[in-house]
Amino acid sequence: MLSALTATSKAFRPALRTAVGTTRRAMSTTLPMEPPIRLFGTAGRYANALYTAAAKKGALLDVEADLKLFTQTVAVNDALRNFVLDPSIARTAKANGITSILEAAKAEEVTKNTFVVMAEGGRLGDIFKVIELYSELLASAKGEMSAVIKSATPLDAADISEIEDFLKEQLDVNVTKLSTTVVVDPALISGITIECGDSFIDLSVATELKKLHTLLSDGL
Repeated sequence: MLSALTATSKAFRPALRTAVGTTRRAMSTTLPMEPPIRLFGTAGRYANALYTAAAKKGALLDVEADLKLFTQTVAVNDALRNFVLDPSIARTAKANGITSILEAAKAEEVTKNTFVVMAEGGRLGDIFKVIELYSELLASAKGEMSAVIKSATPLDAADISEIEDFLKEQLDVNVTKLSTTVVVDPALISGITIECGDSFIDLSVATELKKLHTLLSDGL
């Protein structure tokens, strides 16, 4: 009985995989064709390019699935993680190796091309940051936004609620969901900083003291 059920399950897997892929592609076509926020730096440029290429193929959510699977695999496979991060491995070997891995995982062509380009350019070690930024782009495209609030001292619920209300007023009307993470950072001395998308708000005393020190130094 068990073997029959297993055989039936295996028979349905290709159809199920096709159905899931079709649903993802249909949902992808409702998302923006251009990155909703502009990211900078090397990892940011790769993430922007990956989003744009995936959007043109209608594969934004398929690429997201590829990246999640890769991240999950690396988390339990030290050999793969070391292969990705080891700078002593030749670029050609990395490109060939990552191609084989992604082909075995039936990853999207857009995903494979990005990994290969990064491997050939000696940038495969940046892939984890690229994955993180791609997730931010996709969340923003879905109308989701995350913010990191750093405070010199712990904030109570009322403080956090007030900051969230302020952020919601400032955000684009297309943002339908805001999630916040609060981090205590004594180095700020007093005040807060807020990182939300490509925006950074610095209301910390530490920064003000740095500015004052610069002004005094320039005046001497």
